[in-house]
Amino acid sequence: PLIFLSDVFYWTLNNHPILNILKNNLPIFNDYFVENFHSSLRYQTAESNTDKQIIQKAKTIDIERNDDGFKNTFINTRNTNISKVKLISLEKKVSLFLLSLFDIIYHNIGKSSNNNNNNMFELPSFNNRNVNVKLFPLAWSTSNIPDNDKICDAENCLSSNSSNIILICGHSYHKECLSLLDEKCKYCFNYLSESIKTNITSLNKRLFKPLKDNEISEFTEDKGLDEDYDDENIDSLLEQEEYNINNQYEIQYNIWLNYNNM
Repeated sequence: PLIFLSDVFYWTLNNHPILNILKNNLPIFNDYFVENFHSSLRYQTAESNTDKQIIQKAKTIDIERNDDGFKNTFINTRNTNISKVKLISLEKKVSLFLLSLFDIIYHNIGKSSNNNNNNMFELPSFNNRNVNVKLFPLAWSTSNIPDNDKICDAENCLSSNSSNIILICGHSYHKECLSLLDEKCKYCFNYLSESIKTNITSLNKRLFKPLKDNEISEFTEDKGLDEDYDDENIDSLLEQEEYNINNQYEIQYNIWLNYNNM
């Protein structure tokens, strides 16, 4: 994501035409499906799997997802019949639990506290449990957290209107104040923008940082290879490289086995 955002900033600075395509077709630029499949594959494979085993597992996962006939062979499709009375009873139990919880929260409004100005908040409604600010809406990670005593979080707001809009981030604004901000939360936008720039700068520094003596580069320099090397010599070099990799794998695998026997 950081590299992609870095590209976006580059396109913006250079007025690249792809920027308009990105703005007009943003939903298309979605890597969810790739990341989701990769997560499933990673969950169902181990570090000791060979490349062929991983490829075979990926094919199996793809078949399980897209072939209903294959899926129905291994999945029990029986439906559990739950009576209407049981469903009504369950609905009432859930309603009572939620009403009780909301009642506790209502009576504890304004009683939560920040422990020593760190990233932990104590929540009385949840047995005084300490919760990290990362679990809160985005507004609590900014330098301007929502103010319960204010209707609108906009700076220098003088409106007496008691009607406001609470955004998903947690900040609230009058409709007219939000319009002046181009319909976006100023605090959260600035927080995300600065965080992205900071992370991209850090990423670039790590990418261009020279390797240490104990680190191995992913790329090796050509050791005087002539451009007119024939295919036979290239195949021989590739076989030697594969042989070296296999030896390294066997060594690491035996070390791993010794860990299990300890």
